[in-house]
Amino acid sequence: MVSGPDSRLVQTAVVGGPNSGRAIILPTDADELLRWRRSHRAGAYWCGTQLGGCGNELSDRLYRDKVCHFAHRPHTSCHRTATGANSADHLFVKDDLAAWTGSLGIKGRATSRDLGSGPGDVVDFRAGNGGRQYVRFQFSKLSHAEWAGARDRLTREAATLDWVFGPSTVQPETMEELYDEYGYLLRFRFETHGTARHIRLRAENPGNSTDWVPLRVCAMTSEGLRVPGAEPRCRTFRSRPRDAAAPRSGDEQVRALREALISAARFRTRPTWEALCRSAGGDLLGVSPQDRVHLLIAVEQAGGEGTPLLSALLRTGEGEPPPYVGQVVAAAGGGTPATAQVLKRWCQREADRAFAVHGMPSRTAPARLALTSDGRIAAQRAEPSTRRTIVHVEARASLLEVTPLHEALRGARERQDRRLAVGLLEQAEDSIVTLPKPERGRLARELRETRDWLNSEVKKHKRKRRRLVNPEERGRAKRRGGTLGDARPLPGVGKQSKKGKR
Repeated sequence: MVSGPDSRLVQTAVVGGPNSGRAIILPTDADELLRWRRSHRAGAYWCGTQLGGCGNELSDRLYRDKVCHFAHRPHTSCHRTATGANSADHLFVKDDLAAWTGSLGIKGRATSRDLGSGPGDVVDFRAGNGGRQYVRFQFSKLSHAEWAGARDRLTREAATLDWVFGPSTVQPETMEELYDEYGYLLRFRFETHGTARHIRLRAENPGNSTDWVPLRVCAMTSEGLRVPGAEPRCRTFRSRPRDAAAPRSGDEQVRALREALISAARFRTRPTWEALCRSAGGDLLGVSPQDRVHLLIAVEQAGGEGTPLLSALLRTGEGEPPPYVGQVVAAAGGGTPATAQVLKRWCQREADRAFAVHGMPSRTAPARLALTSDGRIAAQRAEPSTRRTIVHVEARASLLEVTPLHEALRGARERQDRRLAVGLLEQAEDSIVTLPKPERGRLARELRETRDWLNSEVKKHKRKRRRLVNPEERGRAKRRGGTLGDARPLPGVGKQSKKGKR
């Protein structure tokens, strides 16, 4: 229950009634809100039930020194948890889908679903004959097992199925499978325009992603959703037999395994054996652990001296290195890890080396961890080089430099370069989910500090602009009764004016 003034920054509401699906995002700038009020004098806002809200009426709050927002009336009971600018995106996408299908002249239906964390976990769009073409927009984070189960179920019902993922909603294993099957995965994000937000889509992989485009330029074909610039590798579902290929020789299996492991390193993923076999071939699924060792040793022998041990990328469903990888390490001359913890640490370093060598773009790999004769991690004579996530950042129109992303964000703040900082934020939000945990933490801190800095710069600019207002214009506005004109008075304004007349 809201016992006093509502201090939450509620940024979205619905119009037309508590059960409406017509969403609105309140302008956060005071001048923009004043213009909105003048053009919508009779407007009423609701904490919509489709937003997970209480259904009660909201009022807008105008501030000059902080963000404008909606607020509940005192003593209102509301347990809504999502109140930010993106909390109505599942309703905005339905508006975009309705406009898109209308322009294409096709029939379609969009339905939002609650999968346990809120009413906007996913939005399902059905089109085509009998509604058998599916597009699912994923708003909440989904484990790979949950995604695989839902995909199997939807595949049985659909003629085509496309899955479009929002920010931070896709797991590395899911990415790997989609890269393997289609060559890319579909992403979406939203951009704010006035009091509405509109979806943008792109097809991406670590090497070559398309531009962000509005939904209206995409197409719905007999093979599913098409994003300009994306060419799918195939459009067949998992119902096709994966292990129906002719028997292969041992050398062919080794080559296939090596290619699949290099592909995993390029995408910075660590597959299970089962996931690896989706790329390398279904005939490897039934291979015993001891036979896997022989195949993996042959994979490592095909690489040059000093190259990363690709077998170290393998993991179990719990995220640990499979025990048989220790035998591969020993056979490749890396030593014999004494414990599972030593093996885990050694494989993590070797995975980092593989990401550095085979990633896009490549970078200098850290040194391999040496093992002592009793299988322990040897003491390091010098501090190993810090792992760095290298990205290409266009700092100026004529200059392309290579720099770690978290350091680039810090540098943009130090140089007071707002334009560069905004561009880097977009890259950081897209790439943060693919990073190892330590790098993800560093980048997350820089993201927060950069957002705070940008917000503070906007406030400074607005205060400076108000100070530069012509004093004569300000005096004339005061004689006319203030700058608010016919807008609704703020709480307490009327009382102050009466005191001034006495």
